[in-house]
Amino acid sequence: MEGNGNQRAREEVPATTSDENENCEVRSSDEEEINHGGSSSSSRKYSRYTREQVEELENFFKKNPHPTEKERTEIANKLNITINKVKFWFQNRRTQLKSQKERSENVILKQENEQLRLDNLAMAEVLKNPLCNKCGAQATIPDGSIHKHKVVIENTRLKEELSHMANFASHVSQMFGIPLPNKVTIPGDPLNPIMSRSLMDYDIPIQRNEYLVQASRAMEVLLKLGNVNAPLWNRNIEGGGETLNFVEYERAFPPSLGTKPPGFISEATRARSVVPMTSSTLVEALLNADQWREMFIGIIGSCTTMEVISNGTGGSRNGALQLMKAEIQLISPLVPVRGLKFIRFAKQQAQGQWTVVDLSIDSRIEGHMTRRCPSGCILHDMPNGFTMVTWIEHTEYDEQSVSHQYRQLINSGVGFGAQRWISALLRHCESITAIMSPTLNHHLLQDTKRSLRGLAQRMMSIFCGGVCLTDGQQWDLVADHAPKRPRIMAHNYISGFGEPMGIVTSATYSVWIPTNHQHLFDMLKTKDRCIWDVICHRIAARNMIHLPLGQDETSPNCISILYSNMERTTEDDQVMVLQETISDMTGSLIVYATIDFPTVSVVMNGEDISSVALLPSGLCIVPGYGEDGAGGERGSMVTVGLQLLHPDITTSNMITMETIIMINDLVARTVQGIIEIV
Repeated sequence: MEGNGNQRAREEVPATTSDENENCEVRSSDEEEINHGGSSSSSRKYSRYTREQVEELENFFKKNPHPTEKERTEIANKLNITINKVKFWFQNRRTQLKSQKERSENVILKQENEQLRLDNLAMAEVLKNPLCNKCGAQATIPDGSIHKHKVVIENTRLKEELSHMANFASHVSQMFGIPLPNKVTIPGDPLNPIMSRSLMDYDIPIQRNEYLVQASRAMEVLLKLGNVNAPLWNRNIEGGGETLNFVEYERAFPPSLGTKPPGFISEATRARSVVPMTSSTLVEALLNADQWREMFIGIIGSCTTMEVISNGTGGSRNGALQLMKAEIQLISPLVPVRGLKFIRFAKQQAQGQWTVVDLSIDSRIEGHMTRRCPSGCILHDMPNGFTMVTWIEHTEYDEQSVSHQYRQLINSGVGFGAQRWISALLRHCESITAIMSPTLNHHLLQDTKRSLRGLAQRMMSIFCGGVCLTDGQQWDLVADHAPKRPRIMAHNYISGFGEPMGIVTSATYSVWIPTNHQHLFDMLKTKDRCIWDVICHRIAARNMIHLPLGQDETSPNCISILYSNMERTTEDDQVMVLQETISDMTGSLIVYATIDFPTVSVVMNGEDISSVALLPSGLCIVPGYGEDGAGGERGSMVTVGLQLLHPDITTSNMITMETIIMINDLVARTVQGIIEIV
């Protein structure tokens, strides 16, 4: 009887078979198709369940997605609908879930396929360029299949283990007088005895080749990110360049560093520009830690090459792989330094085309939580000796460690993004051009310009290190950053070579100013300096030397030596001010330090300036997003940094409350002067 009833139900209500349901789009489960006696599609009507009916059906479905005939009858009676409607609602709901599951599995399979493809490419790269574990150079593997090599190496390991066991057994036999039942022999290699002996000293560099696998996979991702445009990238109105569409990214790429830790968020940006430098020169600089830091002073607090895994092949940098450590900084005490340990891999894709990629291998260094996903640059040589640079920055970091006043700046990609790196690279190239050009700044000798730039770079590095506490120096906390109170640190300089002798305090304070950052920078340069400079305003009155580092005299990027209108009894008594200013769409810096006349003479003669002691102070100005850190740019975040020498203090413990009050007053007057300019 039940079978006949089911047959009649199939005749009365049109329904799709399970095979048909798998191959067609599923109708919404809260709609029901009703055929009033006709087979034409035009005679079909749809009735929609009420909200209460759908909720009840969903509740039943969660308990049992396959109800019996008796249960379907009870449901129909309770909801006042027909048994057929109940039957086909459950059928459609099951099909709908099945389709959703299949779509989800398809997405996962696509990601796994992409990961397998990248792994295959990376392994192929490893097989092309195997590395020697002893010297890091390209290794030569004897002829034979990979499987044969694995068998030979395993045989070698087993023979060594067997030899140790035989020696141990012989030793036991001699000690206790127990004869061995049979003589233990070490069999030869049945595959290739000569190869077995030659491979005794050959060690497969497992860890190093693993780095190469990871680097090759990261480079594949970077190349795709560099070549694909919309919908993967969106224009970044706030800071220039482009920002990554993470929804599209997660669909197209498997996670490069595994699951993101709790509390971590991502920022990724891309920027392009043409720079006056060849791609090979730029690659060489990126693979040299000292040159890399010099190129990006203000961004890189410190960096070292921990291990050179490969110097490249064929006498070039193609395939160069090294392990590095760096501190990436934003000049403010409210933004933690990003400590990174990563591999850097350079590969020549074609003639005049290079790619350099970074990938974190350890996300925790000195308590700073940051992970560097595939990041780097894609370089294409141009006919005029210039290079088209595509720079990509992709980082995951713990947002809770960043002050709310800086979160929007960093989330937007302005703080650590690709545009900041590109702007710094352009500035570096323009400064080299200004130094080397015989027509630009022709009134200064080239040695003078080079010496002046070197002294300014040292000053900038010391200032940034004093604010961000980078470059390996140990500072003692005197007073922490608080509302209307600066953070005060102390350091005892004892070497005296290129450093002031004694206790130096570094006071830093970040404050929001309701003025656009570029406008504020222009006001600080043009308005009377005595309004905001509480240390050097009487000295820095007029230009003695002005060295523009841009394309013309009006460039905001320049180095100056300023002097006072007041007369001095002797030249040796005259104190001057060395100042460097830089500015672009991501922020500005004004850094200055007092120097004496003998130092100026050293600079003018183009002599060595490494022994000159400097105590820099300055201002860092970046786009601000309101005092609460929300909304579009509504002002600037200004960081004040002052460094002071205390010759009468021998240890940081001797810093008195009077000294702290004096430092607080200097910072407060500086901030008040900046507000008055606005």
